[in-house]
Amino acid sequence: MARGRTMKRGLWVRLLLLGAMVLLLDGCATVSGGHIPPSAFEFHDVVDKTGPEPGGWKIAQVNILLTRVSQLRPLQAWCDVEVGVPVTNWKRAISNVTAQRRSAEAADAAAQMVLSGPETVSALACDQFRVEMLRLLREPLKGVRVTKFLTAGIEPKTFPED
Repeated sequence: MARGRTMKRGLWVRLLLLGAMVLLLDGCATVSGGHIPPSAFEFHDVVDKTGPEPGGWKIAQVNILLTRVSQLRPLQAWCDVEVGVPVTNWKRAISNVTAQRRSAEAADAAAQMVLSGPETVSALACDQFRVEMLRLLREPLKGVRVTKFLTAGIEPKTFPED
C-alpha cells in the first residue's frame, strides 16, 4: 500500500513538473536563427585615402531583419545599419575582408543580445542593436561608426536576402 502511494505521488510530481514546463515554454519560447554572413557588409570607399597619414572612409549599409517568435514578447524589426570605418586608422589599414568579418560577428552578437532582451518596440530594438554593434566593434576596428543610414548613393544590402 505504501508503494502505491509513492507511485501516485511520483506520478503527480511528474505531471506537475511537465505542466509547469509546458506553460513556461509556451509563454517564453524565443526563436532566433541565421547568422549574418560577412558578405552582407559590402564596403564602399566614400573618401579616398591620400598621403601617409590615417584617413579615407568606407561604409557598408545593410537592412537587417530581427525576428523573435514569442507569444509574450514578439518582435519583427527591419533595422537599417550603416557601418563606417577608416581606410587606414592610426594603427593600421583596415581591409574590406576584416571589416566584413568583424561587422558580421558584431551583428550576430548584437542580434542575440537584442532578441534575448525584453524589447518589443522595433525602433528601440534597432537602436539597441546599433549601440551594441558599435560597442563590440570599437576595439577591433578603431575609428568605427555604426548609425542609421546617413550616406546617400549606396545601394544597401538586405539580410536575409529577398
